[in-house]
Amino acid sequence: MKKLLFIGTMLLGIAACSGSGKDSTNEEIENGALVNRGSEKEPIYYMTLEAEDGDKTKKKVEFLIDVSIVKELKLNEEKIRNMCDDGIRYADWNVKFKPTYKHSEMASISYDKKENKINAIMSGTAENAYGVPDNINTFIPFDIKGKMIEDKDGLPEIY
Repeated sequence: MKKLLFIGTMLLGIAACSGSGKDSTNEEIENGALVNRGSEKEPIYYMTLEAEDGDKTKKKVEFLIDVSIVKELKLNEEKIRNMCDDGIRYADWNVKFKPTYKHSEMASISYDKKENKINAIMSGTAENAYGVPDNINTFIPFDIKGKMIEDKDGLPEIY
């Protein structure tokens, strides 16, 4: 778990530091399209989707997609979009005061070869019982075919 948290934090940090990769001459990227902002030899995949915060405001969330999900697992754009959608949908799963939840503008979908599963790594903020914003990190696991992993009761196995 600590390793996943570290990897997720590193991926988000790298993505945030690298900037959006867009320049002012690029037209707006289609919402939900898998985009390679790297080169063919060294791809860097992103997907941008719209999310709704707890207060019903909308924002764009940009997902950094692990290259091995596209190249090794060969998941198509629709499967990746579904995982990103599920990440947005369940990002506030463990939040006590859901109307205060705000999505981060960056998220990631990573492949853990050792565990043989994919994780949507979401972050955001929500207020605690005292009205103080807390950072929230949520990990939503998927199998290598892009299907969300559920517990014995059929609920998402989110941590």
